[in-house]
Amino acid sequence: MAHISLRKLIFAGAALLVASTVAGAETVTLRLGNITDPQHSETKAQEYFAKRVEEKTNGEVKIRIFSGGQLGDAPSQLEAIRLGAQDMYAGGTGNFGKYVDDWNITTVGFVFRDTDHFMKVLDSEPYKKMEQDLLDKAGFRMVLRNGARPGKPVISTKPIMSPDDFKGLKVRVPPWEGFVKTFEAMGAKTVGLPWGETYLALKQGVAEVACATVSGFYGQSLQEVAPYLTLVDFFSDSFTIVIGDKKFQGLSPEHQQALLDAGTEAGEYYTKLAVEDQKEIIEKMIDDGAVVIRVNPEPFIEKMGPVVADMETKVWSTAGLFDAIQAIK
Repeated sequence: MAHISLRKLIFAGAALLVASTVAGAETVTLRLGNITDPQHSETKAQEYFAKRVEEKTNGEVKIRIFSGGQLGDAPSQLEAIRLGAQDMYAGGTGNFGKYVDDWNITTVGFVFRDTDHFMKVLDSEPYKKMEQDLLDKAGFRMVLRNGARPGKPVISTKPIMSPDDFKGLKVRVPPWEGFVKTFEAMGAKTVGLPWGETYLALKQGVAEVACATVSGFYGQSLQEVAPYLTLVDFFSDSFTIVIGDKKFQGLSPEHQQALLDAGTEAGEYYTKLAVEDQKEIIEKMIDDGAVVIRVNPEPFIEKMGPVVADMETKVWSTAGLFDAIQAIK
């Protein structure tokens, strides 16, 4: 029988332990949560992001996606990131206002004229300052910042042709003051509900109007209970992915850069995909019986003038922020 010295056995065991430790350190899995359904264009963009991250890091960083609010609603997921219980969140910018109130301006109707205007604002100093404040005050670092969401129209149980048609109707809103004040300016009442409860609320009459992207409407089958789709873009904002900065700083510089590069690519992918999806989904909704209403947005925009003036320094803190955004051409 061959004899193995104790020294060799200890050496071999130590080498195996080191090798397994190194191997274990090579793969990092990040938990990414959202509130969108698996077929939503934002979820598809997250899958593309995860794929590109894995490719850029040779499989050393993997993204595990939890869709449809599996990890909770949006505010809960952002808090989980701050507590270190979740790594990343993908969605819009409205919930950032809880941490930096200047972000509340992105929840106000008609702040951005169109997608071109939004993309120019994205590269402006006021917007970059908001991103830096979000990092400094809340610890959220954007790894995807350039996803231009299509405008958010409304879907309703009754036809909406003008601002007057909103009077007395109950609009489902998220917990964003800008959203609330926008629809109050139209003469509507507002009902605060999680997005996942919107279908039942419309069906039962708890709400009569909802506002989101058409992809969001279709993902929840809202056209089944609210057949009128008014294609006025009340809101425009960005699709983003944020990571807790503490988690980000724990990655190697190479992995950090891979996330940022993949985020930019995924943002470009999403912007193109969202436009294509919107056209296709509107046709599907029509096939399901939806009635599409196309009207001039100007009467709705005119209702916002007095409201915006009242919100300055109350809903967001930087005086002149609205005018600064509007001045960007």
